[in-house]
Amino acid sequence: MKHSTTDTYQLKREVLTFSARMSAGAPRDWQKFTADMVYGALSTGSCILSRFADALKENIHKKNTVERLARKLTGDMPPQIKANYLSFVREMVDTTGPVFVDDTDIIKPYGKAFENMGRVRDGSSLNGSIVQGYHVTEITALSRNTRQPVSLYSHIHSAREENYTSVNDITFQALEGTFGHFPQATYVFDRYYDMNKLFTFMHRHNKQFIVRITEKRKLFFKGKWLKSATLRDSYKGKFKCSVHFNGKDTECWVTCVNVQATESKRWLKLVLVYGLSATPMMLLTNRAVNSKADALRVVRMYFMRWRIEEYFRFKKQHLGFENLRVRTLKAMNNLNRFLSMAIGLLCAQAEKQRSSKLRSAVMREANGQRNEHNIAFLLYRIGLGVIRILARARTGIRKWFHIGRPKYRQLSFPLLC
Repeated sequence: MKHSTTDTYQLKREVLTFSARMSAGAPRDWQKFTADMVYGALSTGSCILSRFADALKENIHKKNTVERLARKLTGDMPPQIKANYLSFVREMVDTTGPVFVDDTDIIKPYGKAFENMGRVRDGSSLNGSIVQGYHVTEITALSRNTRQPVSLYSHIHSAREENYTSVNDITFQALEGTFGHFPQATYVFDRYYDMNKLFTFMHRHNKQFIVRITEKRKLFFKGKWLKSATLRDSYKGKFKCSVHFNGKDTECWVTCVNVQATESKRWLKLVLVYGLSATPMMLLTNRAVNSKADALRVVRMYFMRWRIEEYFRFKKQHLGFENLRVRTLKAMNNLNRFLSMAIGLLCAQAEKQRSSKLRSAVMREANGQRNEHNIAFLLYRIGLGVIRILARARTGIRKWFHIGRPKYRQLSFPLLC
């Protein structure tokens, strides 16, 4: 028997409890607004405010609800909300594990009224065409148990903004804001970040990193500078291991070499991975690699990077991230933060034990219980289950908030004796 009414009530309560924690210490209007936005995103699987208004089911004209939400998005988000979210994430993720840094884009080829819209390379196109849109810098970590990605930092930006310098400066600012919360993590970067500025920046802050380097990179080895491709081709795999690659466990061969990459003459480890593709992979790290297990850990931490790529896909497909309709950059970034919070709550549901009644109900609604042990990325199933449960709600969440009223509403006169 399906207890749909009970499931809807419990899930609503879960969303409101989460929203209350996110907005604790913020002004009262932002507490209600946070609940509206998180509930709207989770119940609709969208980022369109008119659909949020449909889910909220307020006893006013839909147009008025949309205008209220849009007007509030243009305000300054209280810093307590950001701090509360990071505190929540720290409890859920492995603070000593890998942290992934990457960029994506929001494509608006037909947009005309969006603020400071720039030109970006469309990563989803076959020819990498340049179109109108925005850059998005994202930093994510993985939850402890189910290894689901959760956002630590997400910022939409454009080269046409006033006083804008570069994408690299945005990345460095994001990293500096993350270092204080995750000082012992290992930061993982793709080939796009193979640059001397990044190496110098990470050394200056004394943080561990793994960067996949390109064939253009020059490395100092045995007294002379060599191209990384030359050094790579002069070695073969030293020991055998197995990694999860292209959806299956694949055997490969790994070798580790001591090199220097910049004029700072700091010794780094070049981890070479053979057998996964026609071109061997080159990973540069400042982590200590003193054994086979250390080298394998570097390789496997890098291969966890696919989860941030899947995170981008989930955000765009499940929540329609590229379908933003708000026009100002401040409104976009505020809406983006609420979407990150909604995904954070889905990750929290994934982290719960399978015996949890609410989690079981969510997975059952998405038909995901039977093969759950074979699913590496659970957010699609959990997100779908949440939408189906909340779709049965007959009312929104406004009645869950206590409205303060005077104790005596009748006209009265004090007696003077």
